[in-house]
Amino acid sequence: MRLRRITTATLATALLLAMAGTAQAQDDSAAPRAVLDGSQPAYATPAHDLGAVPAGQTLTARLYLGTRDPAGLAAFLRDTTDPKSRDYGHFLTPAQYQQRFGLATAQRRDVAGWLTRAGLKVTADTTHYLQVSGSAAAMKTALGTSIHRYGTAWGPTQAPDHNASLPAALAGDVVALDGLSSPAGASPASRRSTAPATGADAHCSAYFGQLPATGQPPAYGHPVPYTTCPYTPSQLRRAYGAAPKGATGKGRTIAIVGAYGSPTIAADANHFATTTGDRPFRPGQYREHVDPKGWQVSAACAPPDAWAGEQALDVEMAHGYAPDADVLYAGADSCLDGDLMDAEASVIDTHAADLISNSWAEIIHAQPGHLTPGLVAAWDMLFQQAAAEGIGVYFASGDCGDASPAAAATGMNCDPQTTQVQAEFPAGDPWVTAVGATTLATDKAGNYAWETSMGDAVSIRPNGTGDWAPVPGVFGFGGGGGPSDFAQPWYQKGHVPDHLAGGHRVAPDVSLAGDGAMPVLIGYTVNGVFQLVGYGGTSAATPGFAAIQADAEQEQGRAFGFANPLLYSMAGSAVFHDVTDQPKAVGSRPLTVIQDEGAAAGDLRYLLYTLGRDNGLPATSGYDPATGLGSPSTDYLRRFATHG
Repeated sequence: MRLRRITTATLATALLLAMAGTAQAQDDSAAPRAVLDGSQPAYATPAHDLGAVPAGQTLTARLYLGTRDPAGLAAFLRDTTDPKSRDYGHFLTPAQYQQRFGLATAQRRDVAGWLTRAGLKVTADTTHYLQVSGSAAAMKTALGTSIHRYGTAWGPTQAPDHNASLPAALAGDVVALDGLSSPAGASPASRRSTAPATGADAHCSAYFGQLPATGQPPAYGHPVPYTTCPYTPSQLRRAYGAAPKGATGKGRTIAIVGAYGSPTIAADANHFATTTGDRPFRPGQYREHVDPKGWQVSAACAPPDAWAGEQALDVEMAHGYAPDADVLYAGADSCLDGDLMDAEASVIDTHAADLISNSWAEIIHAQPGHLTPGLVAAWDMLFQQAAAEGIGVYFASGDCGDASPAAAATGMNCDPQTTQVQAEFPAGDPWVTAVGATTLATDKAGNYAWETSMGDAVSIRPNGTGDWAPVPGVFGFGGGGGPSDFAQPWYQKGHVPDHLAGGHRVAPDVSLAGDGAMPVLIGYTVNGVFQLVGYGGTSAATPGFAAIQADAEQEQGRAFGFANPLLYSMAGSAVFHDVTDQPKAVGSRPLTVIQDEGAAAGDLRYLLYTLGRDNGLPATSGYDPATGLGSPSTDYLRRFATHG
């Protein structure tokens, strides 16, 4: 080791630097402050305050960064995503985006300097956030707020005791604070159905109405058929016109973001494809970014095994609708927003895919609530970056109807902590395409017959005997939608009725088959055994619609990127099926099916589903909050590519 000689000049310089740092720290504390609105979670109230955390306790936080030119970014996005603009489709590379709209190096240095002068250590530095750790006392110095513990439904949970603040000179450079709270996580937007595959011990119809439920009581004065057997990818492609020669998504990449990762997914997807008469992935066509060593498994998230079915659903639907597209699975280390955002950003920052499918959802208004306005803003910025780069981001709209407390009282895939009617997030963000779900019926030839909204009222035969009760039943499952917390975007104006919007962004934008009462078929390994099972939910619809978009991009020969402006420019045209609660093709009789859950279900073996009963979200002619613009017609690929 070479010794460094300490001269008088060197010592004087060091002392001057230290004095400057001390003076600057004092200036930080005395300088005007800007409040970071929404950084205190709603559950952090005086009534639930358990006291401050010890001053010496080590804490970790993330500070999400803003953009250097918010107004310029807004103008650019409008121009590049609006089909009427001369700059439509003139996207940026990730490097160009950072150079034009990311924080400048000097701005990032100023943010880091403020944090380190307060005694915090920067442990991660990305283009999206700075992650810091340090004592509670240092965190208070930096953020201008103490960190307390609060009694919540999750147990004792820490959070700022009031909104954080930062030096006014840095206002806008930081948009969100995360990590100091102990949040709940996102949930898969899917539900496993026990609707059988062909050959199982239960009954199902080859097409709607084919097999009457002999021995079961009528409903609404009419006999009821068994539900359809779960749809295979080839059936879905045929129904939606995604089977023309050459429309296979070739040359496109679909990314799927979820939590964790199944070790058998590649083999499962190939097994499923060959079993259902499709082609398995070619070598290298399926890739994944998964790191089990980094997984954060906790009570806040469903366990990895529970996400395995979701992953199989997403991968197999994407491959099924676009069999030649590459598929990239980005598995987050948990279902928490920070980890999911890292997974999403890993795709966007490298432009690793043309489209991103996300089959998970969470709610903003909950008790206790964890999605602060700042965290929502950080997500929104990430979606804007994707739009600037020409990446289409697709989100499941959720499976709880209007996500109200009334829906959650009986809904099978609802968050019981909801406090109000709301569109689920991130589907309600204006920079993503929200995908709802429908109930699809095919005819004897396998062609499209009709659709209704995914909204199931469930009735049973108490003790397995007697008539169905109650009729029409209790809400069990339904596509999410309705007004969000965001202002109405320009592309929805004139297309979404004012009485629905009320000045807000409304979800969903489009829909595709996904009802758990008439589900899709997937295959994956459960407890070491490969199984074919039925799955339903908007998470069946979302990767399917993203894959249809990949087919359309192949037909057009270029990326569409953020698709909503183009989708709404074709509102009411023949590219969409106008889906309603009561399809004209079936008349006025209530739509009902009986699902046979198999002998193992005992007295609850048979369930009556009354269809088209989404909670709080009627499906009417034109745009509606249950199915959006509708589902793709058999002309969708040809006409969408022409319009694009």
